[in-house]
Amino acid sequence: MSKMLQGLLPTVVVAALLGIAGRPAHAGNIFLTGHDDDFHRSPGALAQISSAVSFAKNGSGLPVLTFDAGTELTSALTSLGIAYTNINPSSASAVTDGLFSKSTYSAFLVASDTTCFGCDNTAAGEANIAAHSAAISSFLNAGGGIIAFAGANSANYYSFLPQTATSVGGAPSTGYTQTAAAAAVGISAVNGDLTHNLFFNPGLNGESSIYQIAELNVTTGNGVIPAPAAVSLICTSCTTSGGVIIGGGGGGGGGGGTSVPEPASLVLLSAGLLGLGAAQCKAV
Repeated sequence: MSKMLQGLLPTVVVAALLGIAGRPAHAGNIFLTGHDDDFHRSPGALAQISSAVSFAKNGSGLPVLTFDAGTELTSALTSLGIAYTNINPSSASAVTDGLFSKSTYSAFLVASDTTCFGCDNTAAGEANIAAHSAAISSFLNAGGGIIAFAGANSANYYSFLPQTATSVGGAPSTGYTQTAAAAAVGISAVNGDLTHNLFFNPGLNGESSIYQIAELNVTTGNGVIPAPAAVSLICTSCTTSGGVIIGGGGGGGGGGGTSVPEPASLVLLSAGLLGLGAAQCKAV
């Protein structure tokens, strides 16, 4: 080994360790849709809720947390036999950082906005949830899942997300197809229910490029977002830092989050790399 390479080896080892150590220990799944499945509770809507919850829970046996100012979302979960604890987000004091605990809940769900013409949550309640963005980011990084339904015409509905999603109100009721990404995680498409917003395609108009399209309308947009238009997005094994999503995609594992190296693994990696360097030095 040359003297130059010997001198660079400690720097390479430290850089590798710092890069891994900066990552969260787990990662969570996100599902977003412009369908107000909680309001309609049609067979297709209930099927999508069920598959989305399975995706968000990611193998965890813990109940989910819901934020529903009425009874639409909780009624849907009751009919599906999904265990939940509901919080009315209209009361700011009812929404606390402590609720976002991966040791208590596998995922949390936010009911659709009232601008879908009959849904439960208000802009004030959504702001109360968004006020806990740091705790929500930690929840996601710990392996917690997130589900959000129709934001409709509420400009800030998705602001509680670690990185807000960019959507525009208005959407057709039919013409939606399941993408390969959605099929891979078992999330179904919905057709026939009034639908209330579309998302810009990932990587465009501020939409995170980490998202994948789960449901697509290839023939119709909404006047602002042209076809092919996304009505549902997913992020698999997502992490977040500094208000942006920094990782995701590529199939998730079970048990509540995809693992990345823990401190003990870092120690072993460090010892192995340093040992390799020492052996190479002796061989010179």
